[in-house]
Amino acid sequence: MIRPESSRVVRGVPVGRDRDWIPVTTLAVPTVWLATADGLVCLDLVAVELAANGLRDGWTLTSHEAAFTADLLLQRGIQPGVINRLIGVSGTTLRKWFPTDDTPLHEALARIRSRADAGKLSAERARQNPAPCGTYHGAQRHQKRNEPVCPSCREAKRAADQHYRKHGTYVGAPSVAA
Repeated sequence: MIRPESSRVVRGVPVGRDRDWIPVTTLAVPTVWLATADGLVCLDLVAVELAANGLRDGWTLTSHEAAFTADLLLQRGIQPGVINRLIGVSGTTLRKWFPTDDTPLHEALARIRSRADAGKLSAERARQNPAPCGTYHGAQRHQKRNEPVCPSCREAKRAADQHYRKHGTYVGAPSVAA
């Protein structure tokens, strides 16, 4: 039996994707250590390859893997909107990493904040702007610090809890002036 040209088998390539598949790695080298300004970063090239080919479903890339994938796709002339969908980052983040399509990967990697750095910034912001008294969040702040809840926060929490029981959400709950 003679097979038509369209049904030829290519080993290692999913069926129907042989012309569009972007190869990134071989199974002999599924991970790579990449030196960045912050130290070594481990890249899962299998995840990068799957994401680059549109098979990212239910899992996310690390920010360094996403930047590596974005660089790979930008070099191939893929549109930024398509890249956003493939790697799971917003257009703003992509443009922060790659201000122009020909930005080198090492410059993009220098712009990436680690999750630990982002958590430190969030904690610092929370210390600088504590929740004011007379609000539901003020009552939560007292409880978190093991402090006695002040009367204005107690009243705000009571009002917020009533709002929650009535509406099923704390959004829009009234605050009490401190």
